[in-house]
Amino acid sequence: MPTDTRNELIDAYFAALDETDPELARPALSDDFVYESLAGPLEGFDGLAAYITDHRSVTDSTHDVQRRIHDDDVSVTAGVVTGTGPDGDPAEAAFCDVFEFDDADEAIERITVYINDS
Repeated sequence: MPTDTRNELIDAYFAALDETDPELARPALSDDFVYESLAGPLEGFDGLAAYITDHRSVTDSTHDVQRRIHDDDVSVTAGVVTGTGPDGDPAEAAFCDVFEFDDADEAIERITVYINDS
């Protein structure tokens, strides 16, 4: 998959998070999509939508993607997310997201999220 295509799919995911609109990510996800985060594994578009609307620890977020790495099998992004924490105070955390794509390289099949908020 060309990196431009991967970047478009990845950008749809981050737009969905930052705009709190899961529908922005729907076209980027495969039918067998799995989202793995601190909330545990969530399946399908409905799983991601539930994460975005119900399970996030940082809301009103802005993801500053500072690095993208692409290889044959996965793409990785790293950066800083800022927003509002569960207590209503400003929050900031470093993140690393690993993206896996379907066999046809047309959609995201899995996202694994790693957060460092210390």
